[in-house]
Amino acid sequence: MSTSKLKPLLNNLSQSIIKKMDINIPKDMISIDIKKENPDSCDEYKVVFEEVFSFYFVNENTNLVKKAYFDCTKLTSIGYYENGIGEFANADVSDIEELKAEDVSLPNFALELKNSSMFIEARSIKINDKKFKVGYPNI
Repeated sequence: MSTSKLKPLLNNLSQSIIKKMDINIPKDMISIDIKKENPDSCDEYKVVFEEVFSFYFVNENTNLVKKAYFDCTKLTSIGYYENGIGEFANADVSDIEELKAEDVSLPNFALELKNSSMFIEARSIKINDKKFKVGYPNI
């Protein structure tokens, strides 16, 4: 399916509730059950990121004294970025000169949650019965 149809579908999922999130590392898949409440209806969606190469959680809590807490119940926004969001690198690499291509990923999906963000690099996404093969961004 065309990626031009993907962005409006993702925009429709903004300001919704995450009922369940499953990160399945052996299957390279992240699935999210979403409930979208409208004034006159309540719609449910299943979003599945397939062939996941990488994913990152970023806590937006600036108070480093408090224990990190990820509230994954509210999906504020979700977006697709054809060229990626920016390069993410493995934290174990201490010298930037030592970075190799396999140490760098380029997430093409961003999820803004209540107090954190999730960045996902995936080859395809499925929203209910609609599948979009978006490919990986080029580094």
